[in-house]
Amino acid sequence: MKVALMASDLDGTFLRDDHEFDRPRFQAQLDQLIANGQHFAVASGNQLQHCIEVFDGINGEITYVAENGGLVIDNHGQVLSESLLTPAVLQDLLTFVATEPALAGASASLSGKKGAYIRRQDNNPVMQYFLSNLSIVPDLAAVDDHIYKATFGWQDRRAEYHAGVINAHFKGRLRATASGYGGLDVIAPNVDKAFGLAFLQRHWGIAPSQTAAFGDNSNDLEMLREADYSYAMRNAIPTVKAMANYETKLDNNHDGVLATIDDFI
Repeated sequence: MKVALMASDLDGTFLRDDHEFDRPRFQAQLDQLIANGQHFAVASGNQLQHCIEVFDGINGEITYVAENGGLVIDNHGQVLSESLLTPAVLQDLLTFVATEPALAGASASLSGKKGAYIRRQDNNPVMQYFLSNLSIVPDLAAVDDHIYKATFGWQDRRAEYHAGVINAHFKGRLRATASGYGGLDVIAPNVDKAFGLAFLQRHWGIAPSQTAAFGDNSNDLEMLREADYSYAMRNAIPTVKAMANYETKLDNNHDGVLATIDDFI
């Protein structure tokens, strides 16, 4: 079997800009993948529950690498792997973002086992779309939950710059990566989508030569390196296109991932 595992990012990759996809087409593809003994995994920086909601109404086995690799869970709800931010590092991170002049004006959210958390001033339709089981709290530092990821955003949308500031300060303690739409995710230092994808490869005994992966943004780079069939979306940023082995013929708004899946089933 040429490709036994296909992993795709969501926003800007699998999903169109209206956050939708061709559901009947993908359902038919998933049915065929399962019949062939192939696996499909969602690899996203998004919260697990949001990823599950995206595929509401789709029947069949989908594995989720959520929280930028911080949580890997199968279609039956079994946690296969998880990595958390330590409470001490999280407190230091929140203090640093609140007090560092280069990071002024950040919106913030936390994603944890029990749900997601934002401050009242950050509550808006975008947050409500991406975050499920959402709680509005007066102080993120007082949240009592096991946290996979902190997410920040700025109106100037300079995510790569802000990630650099955080990574320089917390080198070896955590990792910040641009996640699209001008935001960045902060996760445990050993965690990324590649971490989750490599776990699935070991779990199923699948080699990189049997793996296809799709992405469009910098938080997909490590994952794409784990797949011999690494695809940058036609709409991907230049660094992703430079690193990937292939480029999809179509962009995300024209179902570029689905068109490529057809070649592997």
